Amino acid sequence: IKESEMTCLTGNVCASLIRMGNAGDRRVRRALEWLTEVQNPDGGWLCPYWKAHLRDTHGCFMGTITPLDAFAGYPERLRTPKMKEAMDHGAEFLLMHRLYKADHHGLEVINKSWLKLGFPCFFYDVLRGLDVVTRLGYGGDDRIKDALGVVLGKQRGDGKWVLESTPSGRMQVDLETKGEPSKWVTLKVLKVMKRLEQFNSC
Repeated sequence: IKESEMTCLTGNVCASLIRMGNAGDRRVRRALEWLTEVQNPDGGWLCPYWKAHLRDTHGCFMGTITPLDAFAGYPERLRTPKMKEAMDHGAEFLLMHRLYKADHHGLEVINKSWLKLGFPCFFYDVLRGLDVVTRLGYGGDDRIKDALGVVLGKQRGDGKWVLESTPSGRMQVDLETKGEPSKWVTLKVLKVMKRLEQFNSC
């Protein structure tokens, strides 16, 4: 794989371009098609250009969440069968890990930083995992319950959620203050909860 082939960055850029109304651009489509071509056999994606996964065979959560975020926002009418297959396979990769646990090590927490809720979404955390899998249509899967419990357990008495993490060093300025109630984190949690209500009402 060439160093220019950046799976997690490609996913983040595509997700942003789609949110800005560029889903119909052929370059976005080509990038998404490329992501289906380089998907790992286990359903995840790898980020070998960081030189952290050069010998790995197991998918990377950061490399996986960003393509899925992009696919979740891509209009259904534009999705190819191969994209849908990649989405399902990628969602299963996250779900088999309960969104944050090691599937082969007693379901231990893989990375404690993933339990911190952040904004903007540059890296991986359990809330981003919940947001993406529910947007992909997996809100009825029991394997999201542990991650949902983590998120709901962080709600304050006033009904809000606190900003616990920011992509420090990658932004000119933080949009909100860490340790303070976050309108963006709270909004994302409420969107997830609304989707789950819709799944449960079906």
